[in-house]
Amino acid sequence: MACGALSLTIPLWSHLTSKFDSKRERAFKHQPTTLGIACSNSSPDLPATTEKLQNDASVTGGAYDFGRATKSLTQKLISYPKKVTLVRHGLSSWNDEGRVQGSSNLSVLTEAGVRQAERCRKALRNIYFDQCFSSPICRAKSTAEILWQGRDEPLAFIDSLKEAHLFFLEGMKNGLSLVYFYLLKKLIQTL
Repeated sequence: MACGALSLTIPLWSHLTSKFDSKRERAFKHQPTTLGIACSNSSPDLPATTEKLQNDASVTGGAYDFGRATKSLTQKLISYPKKVTLVRHGLSSWNDEGRVQGSSNLSVLTEAGVRQAERCRKALRNIYFDQCFSSPICRAKSTAEILWQGRDEPLAFIDSLKEAHLFFLEGMKNGLSLVYFYLLKKLIQTL
């Protein structure tokens, strides 16, 4: 596992408010959506790479139009396009052991995970961010705290960003959890 970043630029204002500037809307109406993926690993010998995907890449496959699908985290109106950067946590102890994590808070960043987060911080250090939102689960929280070092804006830990709760599967080895899931599915089908 590597700490990586997904960068997405879309005109988010289109469904957020009806009080937008019509000139600004016309200017951005035909602006293409861009999607970039940056990948890295913890080896200092290999540089981080960035791959630019095609413009107008369909992010949702047309399944969602994002109307009424927004939730305000800052209580401020957004009147211009925003760039959203998603970063996955670094290597955790349960990633390393091949265990199902879910919303368990028992999996922590390994030394390699800390190095990955520090490397990601260095890659993002010259980019301005309005805000940083993170899951409060320790592996994500630790990664966000490393990434956000030296920034003035506060970190926001939001419960709705937690990974799904996977009940009894959490902590199981990946192969064993698949067996349990398969058996449970078969049991439900016979009922």
